[in-house]
Amino acid sequence: MKLSIPAVLLALVLATLASPGSAHHGWSGNSAGDVEVTGTVVTEVRLAGAHGTMQIEDADGNVWDVTLAPGPRTHRSGLREDVIPVGAEVTVFGERNADPAVFEAKVRRVIWGDQTFDVYPPE
Repeated sequence: MKLSIPAVLLALVLATLASPGSAHHGWSGNSAGDVEVTGTVVTEVRLAGAHGTMQIEDADGNVWDVTLAPGPRTHRSGLREDVIPVGAEVTVFGERNADPAVFEAKVRRVIWGDQTFDVYPPE
Protein backbone atom coordinates (compact mmCIF):
# COMPACT_ATOMS: atom_id res chain seq x y z
CA MET A 1 0.00 0.00 0.00
CA LYS A 2 1.46 3.32 -1.09
CA LEU A 3 0.59 6.48 0.84
CA SER A 4 1.02 9.94 -0.56
CA ILE A 5 3.09 12.50 1.33
CA PRO A 6 0.09 14.86 1.77
CA ALA A 7 -1.97 12.02 3.25
CA VAL A 8 0.80 11.13 5.72
CA LEU A 9 1.23 14.79 6.70
CA LEU A 10 -2.52 15.19 7.20
CA ALA A 11 -2.61 12.10 9.42
CA LEU A 12 0.27 13.43 11.52
CA VAL A 13 -1.38 16.84 11.92
CA LEU A 14 -4.69 15.27 12.94
CA ALA A 15 -2.97 12.97 15.44
CA THR A 16 -1.09 15.90 16.95
CA LEU A 17 -4.24 17.99 17.30
CA ALA A 18 -6.20 15.12 18.85
CA SER A 19 -3.61 14.20 21.48
CA PRO A 20 -3.85 17.22 23.82
CA GLY A 21 -7.64 17.17 23.76
CA SER A 22 -7.90 13.50 24.54
CA ALA A 23 -5.33 13.75 27.33
CA HIS A 24 -6.96 16.72 29.05
CA HIS A 25 -9.58 16.07 31.66
CA GLY A 26 -11.70 18.37 33.79
CA TRP A 27 -12.60 18.43 37.44
CA SER A 28 -15.87 16.47 37.07
CA GLY A 29 -14.47 13.22 38.53
CA ASN A 30 -13.13 15.13 41.51
CA SER A 31 -16.39 16.23 43.06
CA ALA A 32 -16.29 14.72 46.57
CA GLY A 33 -15.34 18.07 48.09
CA ASP A 34 -12.22 19.62 49.48
CA VAL A 35 -9.45 17.38 50.70
CA GLU A 36 -6.19 17.97 52.54
CA VAL A 37 -3.64 15.18 52.39
CA THR A 38 -0.23 15.08 54.04
CA GLY A 39 2.15 12.43 52.85
CA THR A 40 5.56 11.41 51.58
CA VAL A 41 6.46 11.99 47.94
CA VAL A 42 6.86 8.59 46.22
CA THR A 43 6.86 9.82 42.61
CA GLU A 44 8.38 13.21 41.92
CA VAL A 45 6.64 16.04 40.12
CA ARG A 46 6.30 15.51 36.38
CA LEU A 47 5.19 18.34 34.11
CA ALA A 48 4.73 16.41 30.86
CA GLY A 49 1.25 15.86 29.49
CA ALA A 50 -1.89 17.89 29.97
CA HIS A 51 -1.34 18.33 33.72
CA GLY A 52 1.53 18.05 36.15
CA THR A 53 1.44 14.97 38.38
CA MET A 54 3.05 13.45 41.45
CA GLN A 55 2.24 10.69 43.93
CA ILE A 56 2.27 10.83 47.70
CA GLU A 57 1.74 8.15 50.34
CA ASP A 58 -0.39 9.13 53.33
CA ALA A 59 0.00 7.93 56.92
CA ASP A 60 -2.40 5.02 56.24
CA GLY A 61 -0.27 3.73 53.37
CA ASN A 62 -2.59 4.94 50.61
CA VAL A 63 -0.79 6.20 47.51
CA TRP A 64 -2.51 9.29 46.16
CA ASP A 65 -2.35 10.31 42.51
CA VAL A 66 -2.00 14.08 42.64
CA THR A 67 -3.01 16.01 39.55
CA LEU A 68 -1.59 19.53 39.34
CA ALA A 69 -2.29 22.40 36.96
CA PRO A 70 -1.04 22.20 33.38
CA GLY A 71 2.76 22.06 33.21
CA PRO A 72 3.46 25.71 32.33
CA ARG A 73 1.11 26.97 35.05
CA THR A 74 2.58 24.61 37.66
CA HIS A 75 6.07 25.71 36.60
CA ARG A 76 5.11 29.40 36.99
CA SER A 77 3.98 28.69 40.56
CA GLY A 78 7.59 27.70 41.31
CA LEU A 79 6.85 23.98 41.43
CA ARG A 80 9.26 22.43 38.96
CA GLU A 81 10.30 18.85 38.36
CA ASP A 82 13.47 19.14 40.41
CA VAL A 83 12.16 21.10 43.42
CA ILE A 84 10.61 18.54 45.80
CA PRO A 85 12.66 15.34 46.28
CA VAL A 86 11.24 11.84 46.65
CA GLY A 87 10.90 11.15 50.38
CA ALA A 88 9.92 14.72 51.28
CA GLU A 89 6.74 15.36 53.25
CA VAL A 90 4.17 17.57 51.54
CA THR A 91 0.60 18.67 52.14
CA VAL A 92 -1.77 19.09 49.21
CA PHE A 93 -5.14 20.83 49.08
CA GLY A 94 -7.71 20.21 46.36
CA GLU A 95 -10.75 18.24 45.27
CA ARG A 96 -10.98 14.52 46.01
CA ASN A 97 -12.13 11.94 43.48
CA ALA A 98 -15.84 11.16 43.82
CA ASP A 99 -15.07 7.44 44.23
CA PRO A 100 -13.89 6.89 47.84
CA ALA A 101 -11.92 3.83 46.72
CA VAL A 102 -9.81 5.99 44.39
CA PHE A 103 -7.06 7.98 46.07
CA GLU A 104 -6.78 10.80 43.58
CA ALA A 105 -7.08 14.55 43.90
CA LYS A 106 -6.74 17.54 41.61
CA VAL A 107 -4.95 20.06 43.75
CA ARG A 108 -4.78 23.83 43.96
CA ARG A 109 -1.95 24.13 46.48
CA VAL A 110 1.13 22.14 47.50
CA ILE A 111 3.05 22.95 50.68
CA TRP A 112 6.57 21.67 51.25
CA GLY A 113 8.38 22.95 54.32
CA ASP A 114 8.09 26.72 54.25
CA GLN A 115 7.28 26.85 50.52
CA THR A 116 3.76 27.18 49.16
CA PHE A 117 3.01 26.47 45.51
CA ASP A 118 -0.38 27.80 44.41
CA VAL A 119 -0.74 25.93 41.12
CA TYR A 120 -4.29 27.34 40.87
CA PRO A 121 -3.97 30.66 42.73
CA PRO A 122 -7.04 31.95 44.58
CA GLU A 123 -8.87 34.58 42.59
